[in-house]
Amino acid sequence: MFEYVSINEKKRPCKFGFNALRHFSRMTGTSISEMEALGENMTFDVALALIYCGLKDGARAAKENFDYSLDDLGDDLDYDMSAIERCMVLFAEQMGKKQVEGEKKSRKKAKSK
Repeated sequence: MFEYVSINEKKRPCKFGFNALRHFSRMTGTSISEMEALGENMTFDVALALIYCGLKDGARAAKENFDYSLDDLGDDLDYDMSAIERCMVLFAEQMGKKQVEGEKKSRKKAKSK
């Protein structure tokens, strides 16, 4: 499921699911084990790449055309730096939700055995 995030007064669909993480991993060379420490000492390159991949997958999920580059994102953030924080909060919410849902499913399976 995607959510809309406002960046430089334009609403864009954003989804931080496994497809976004797959694109991010390929783009940055980040391994699965490195994903857990993603927020620690994050560089602008990493932050923009993560947001970009979330926007790209959000557009796919919303069935919208994605004619937007990493440089376009950087330009938009020049006018709306607080969008970085909004996107990171959305990332934490979406990834935290997936983790909690996964834990609930694991507990249900364990109880049914």
